Amino acid sequence: MTISNMSISEIAEWNEWWKTGKFPPNDPNIENWSNSNFKWKPRLGETFEKEEVLYILRGPRRVGKTTLVKLRIRKLLNEGVTPDNILFFPCDAVETPKQLITAIDTYLTKKRRQGEWAYLFIDEISMLVEWQKAVKILIDAGKFRESTVLLTGSHSIDLRKGSESLAGRRGKIENLKYGSPDRILLSAKFAEYVETLNPKLSNELRNLWLLSQENREKMFVELACGRIPDEIERLAMFAKELDAMLDQYMMTGGIAVAINQYVSNGKISEGTYNDYVGLVVRDIVRWKYDEHYARQILRRIFEVHSSQVSWNDLKTGTDVKDSKTAEAYAQILKDSFVINYHYQLDVEKCSPDYISNKKIYLQDPFIFHAIRGWIYGKRAFDFSNEFMGSNEKKSKLVECMVSNHLSRFTFKMHPSSLFDPSNFVFYWKGKKREVDFVINIENKYLPIEVKYSDNVQRDDANGIYDFIKTGCSHTCGILTSKTQLETGRNYVIVPLSVLLLLA
Repeated sequence: MTISNMSISEIAEWNEWWKTGKFPPNDPNIENWSNSNFKWKPRLGETFEKEEVLYILRGPRRVGKTTLVKLRIRKLLNEGVTPDNILFFPCDAVETPKQLITAIDTYLTKKRRQGEWAYLFIDEISMLVEWQKAVKILIDAGKFRESTVLLTGSHSIDLRKGSESLAGRRGKIENLKYGSPDRILLSAKFAEYVETLNPKLSNELRNLWLLSQENREKMFVELACGRIPDEIERLAMFAKELDAMLDQYMMTGGIAVAINQYVSNGKISEGTYNDYVGLVVRDIVRWKYDEHYARQILRRIFEVHSSQVSWNDLKTGTDVKDSKTAEAYAQILKDSFVINYHYQLDVEKCSPDYISNKKIYLQDPFIFHAIRGWIYGKRAFDFSNEFMGSNEKKSKLVECMVSNHLSRFTFKMHPSSLFDPSNFVFYWKGKKREVDFVINIENKYLPIEVKYSDNVQRDDANGIYDFIKTGCSHTCGILTSKTQLETGRNYVIVPLSVLLLLA
């Protein structure tokens, strides 16, 4: 339904609590969440404070942004907030910035109780071209005084540019306990997957204080110094159980609807994969990119996945004519939270080498399988089962997860609306050897080599040895395994599942 001349009765269709005083029991988002076997409550939902602030929440399609907003609204109502002072408005109901202004102004002048605090949740604002103009006008007219406003969207570059264009208009951000008013909701990390599905292991994580970012950073530093913390020794006792859960996670990723289907039925419906791909394609077309070029570039990304590749190499075998266009398609896919890529670390400058080749990864196992099924014209779930039967193929997905989790870990260390993981997570290549990932912790670089077997040996650390000789490294690096936990000369071997829990 698209409406042009807003009336309160029309806006009330999305705000049932105005009529009943309660959150609707049949709301589809919350009903699906309540009936799910994966009732994920992202901790991010608790970081929105009662301040006169304009928040921007971005994240990939199907990750659960709308459900997070609805859970927040339900909580506010349960806490006694006046129902009339809570607005939910989906931006697919309007087509222009002017219509959005009209809708918000109608609510504020005709429904909101004056003199009381209001909460405005404007969903998928990135669907509206030039939405920033509408928000600027509303702010400059003083419409958001004594209000907490949350905008959500699924495209990184649009919301990031919007954040930049609204600089100085975001409200009293200096009062925020959690810092920046910009938030990113990504799919559930492996730790959140374990925490939600396994009560026993969830208690272990809490008892070991692994929910604390500060404590997880300390454990990384200890590993970088060649010491295995007691908490990791404890977690390694559950390595086989965690590894079994990791196998499931490699099928579902952190997308709640896919996890629920897999846990409940042992499979993920083709419609779930198709819904995700359809939304991504719609976003790409909306940004004036060609669906067929995007599909060809994605196929090429799978061909070179986790290998070093230039933008010129990326166009090989496609109809894309030049490297600049290939780079532009990679960037739009990155901004849509489909892929991520890392640059080689320049150890002399301690910064990314933008000229060198890149390593490209899909962001999440579910995204990996959904996109792979689409570009090869296969049924995604059956195709993913076949894929998981090959240890060689599976190792590429393992690197994909490590890329994603390290990027998120470094974001927590350096939260910013301008955050780009390629400035904090790298790979390294020497004259003879290379290291899969390198991250900066306490102004030194920690090399991480990804293996997924229980036959990790000293020779697997050769790249780490070479990197340590550059002089910018911590004294030790990390090798991952399936269940091995031990120390060696200048390296520690840690089960992959345990390392993902730390990130």
